[in-house]
Amino acid sequence: MAEIILMDKNGRVVIPGKIRKQYRTRKFLLEADEDGIQLIPVKSLESLFGTIPELDLPRIYKEHEEEKDEE
Repeated sequence: MAEIILMDKNGRVVIPGKIRKQYRTRKFLLEADEDGIQLIPVKSLESLFGTIPELDLPRIYKEHEEEKDEE
């Protein structure tokens, strides 16, 4: 998707609403190099909640102890 946007005299740009709704974030990483400028959406911590499975700590401790005993 490509959009032509304007920058105001203070250097601000407005990201079109349909793009803002698509990415559901207000934070973007701005990368600039010799090829141009890129805005990369940054996900909030809240949006990542639940994406990492819970750790089975008792099992991990047990495996660790077993490995120590084997040494």
